[in-house]
Amino acid sequence: MQEEELNQIVNDLNTKIEKLSKSIEKTIGEKKEYAEGKINENPIAYVAGAFVGGVIVGYMMGRGKR
Repeated sequence: MQEEELNQIVNDLNTKIEKLSKSIEKTIGEKKEYAEGKINENPIAYVAGAFVGGVIVGYMMGRGKR
């Protein structure tokens, strides 16, 4: 009897994990499309922001080696 209950619990958990995984996949896909759209609207601003962020991170990492 206990083995049947455990199998049922495992099956229920697997079903819930599968549903959650699909939900997460859908949400990530929507966010990716949104981000790509925003970047396509003004790519220069995003490239400049990435460059400045890289310079700041590089500077901060370089300071720690002295």
